[in-house]
Amino acid sequence: MIYILFGSQALMIKNRINKLLRERLETIDDFNCVRFDAVETPVQDIVYECTLLPLGYDRKAVVVDNAYYIGKTAVKEKASLEQDFKVFSAYLKNSNEQTDLFLCLNAPAIDEKSEFVKIIREKEGTILELTDISKNDWPIYVRRYFEKLETKIDDDAVSEIIARVQGDATNFNNHANKLALYTNHVTLADVELLVCRPLEENAFAISNALLKGNNDQAIAIFRDLLVQNEEPVRLITLLANQFRLMSECYFLNGQGLSNFAIADKLKVNEYRVKLALDMKRKISAQQLLEYLDKLYLLDYRIKSGQVDRFYGFEMFLAEF
Repeated sequence: MIYILFGSQALMIKNRINKLLRERLETIDDFNCVRFDAVETPVQDIVYECTLLPLGYDRKAVVVDNAYYIGKTAVKEKASLEQDFKVFSAYLKNSNEQTDLFLCLNAPAIDEKSEFVKIIREKEGTILELTDISKNDWPIYVRRYFEKLETKIDDDAVSEIIARVQGDATNFNNHANKLALYTNHVTLADVELLVCRPLEENAFAISNALLKGNNDQAIAIFRDLLVQNEEPVRLITLLANQFRLMSECYFLNGQGLSNFAIADKLKVNEYRVKLALDMKRKISAQQLLEYLDKLYLLDYRIKSGQVDRFYGFEMFLAEF
């Protein structure tokens, strides 16, 4: 049997694979369950493993992670392996009945035009789309997970951890396990202490502090992020995006567009537009463009080795 499993949540793919392996195999060990990474392993090697008979078992399973060749995009590095896709196609048409092949892809969709996907459909393989957790289901998911950990969690803590993990189930599980080890009653303060805020949120906090003239606070946030091994170059990009959004909001507001119309045009939340326009009293459109130029120059100087990335970004914050 050949399976395709895909979806945005890597954790869901992992859980479904484990469930299928338990259903299909009597026991799971290194002899009857082999795992490959498609980025690192040519398909002909995977096919060879699939053709080998299981040792001491009735069936075996071959799991292929990052099966990019059934997806809609392929990165050059991934395509640089010497792949014999003809061998792969031939195997899919006439697969070993004693081997279950699982092709896993962490992506919202597969390429329905792919030759491999078409063959698997024709051969009545199983294609499983693992849907994301909906916005309404997240609070239920969080509470049930903490119940399994025998840990109580307050309502405001539920909302905050959902906001901070940004829909990433793997990230949530890791933080939930950490919180359960820390306490058996999770409060908002515990979440704020142990769960990192999204980087975009920190970049917004830095820009907000700078625009309010609180350079020391901006530097303090940056130094906290260094403990989390965040790269200054990423912060430069996010800060530039924040300034660029403000500049666009200023321009569209000057054209007579309402906050709702601006949000719709820029595909952002209306509240972000309101916050951006509130800053018109703090910084002009011309100043925003000047700081965008400075960030571009800083990015260039860091990447060309002219300035240390940590020192350069901190000096930018100090001199803002």
